[in-house]
Amino acid sequence: MKRLFVCSAIALPFALGSVPAEAQDAREGSEPQESAPIVVSYEPLHAAAGVMNDHMHDSGELMLGLRYLHESSRGANRAGTRTISDADILASGYVSRASQMEMDMVMLDIMYAPNDNLTFMVMPQWMRHEMTMVGINPANTGMDMMGGMDMSAGHHSLAFGQKMTHSTQGLADTLVSGSLRLARSHGLNAHATLGLWLPTGKADRKNSDGTFVHYGMQSGSGTWDLEPSLTLSGTSGSFGWGAQGSYRWRSEERNKSGFSFGDKAKFTAWASKLISPRASVTGRISWEHEGQVQGHYNAGHNHSAPADRQPNYGGDIVWAATGINIALPLSGAKPPQLGIEASMPIHQNLHGIQLPRDWRLALSLTKSY
Repeated sequence: MKRLFVCSAIALPFALGSVPAEAQDAREGSEPQESAPIVVSYEPLHAAAGVMNDHMHDSGELMLGLRYLHESSRGANRAGTRTISDADILASGYVSRASQMEMDMVMLDIMYAPNDNLTFMVMPQWMRHEMTMVGINPANTGMDMMGGMDMSAGHHSLAFGQKMTHSTQGLADTLVSGSLRLARSHGLNAHATLGLWLPTGKADRKNSDGTFVHYGMQSGSGTWDLEPSLTLSGTSGSFGWGAQGSYRWRSEERNKSGFSFGDKAKFTAWASKLISPRASVTGRISWEHEGQVQGHYNAGHNHSAPADRQPNYGGDIVWAATGINIALPLSGAKPPQLGIEASMPIHQNLHGIQLPRDWRLALSLTKSY
């Protein structure tokens, strides 16, 4: 049974203290000099590596960053919150199912503030999906195929127990956003963000036999999407906290391939504890909701596996995450920052029949100028 462990998290500011040496004249009759005051400067650490648009910048400041996200799904398929057997999947009209899926995403993070109250961001992305399918129909022994295997026929012809792995990769959608500062103090910071997702990724990727790949293996959405969000954060001594809510709205009912992904709603809250002047540990919990795929592929596609059909997408997932943020020991007032965060799902209620999520890893490296 999985146990929830969330460590204290995110330090937005941390102190770099400097105490001048106390000088004292040892000569007889001299007056002792008073100690110089302690001078403390603050350099903010960003939120957990898995959070985007968590902060704003001062006027004229530029930030460049590189993010990486890996998500792994594997194990027995689920329907809602329960595990479903291969026999039940077969009875639902499918002859194969996914046994494993890996997703990798690389994001370039570019932020610029023309003044203290506005920050703009551009985030192009690259994505890779890899899925392994397995045949679940005991009646298909594969004896009618050469050598018992016919990989060119796709996963709809997989023999019982036979596996096939296929992948897609390429440019994904690009996020362009603007953030407006609503409040700024050591105790409370707030900003509202409006994001626009540009359909720069392909939504018409196909298998070697000319049929469309599973909906979830498309690199892009094929639709123009709006994503407003609200972010709150604050600090108290060496502790920090934050919360963010967002909603990604698909502004089009269909893309050129005939479908659209479901809307996405997210809420996340984090906490932090400074463990040194250059490092903080982070803990975070998040809820993610995604609607089912709408529409239908408008050209050749398969219906032999749950991932081929629209009702088997979306649902509600609660994640627990822990990580660390480090200001790298390099010279300068604004050193590069490295963030690492690992997540695991603690609750999953999935639409239709799906692979359960297993774990997620987020990395970020940023530098402000």
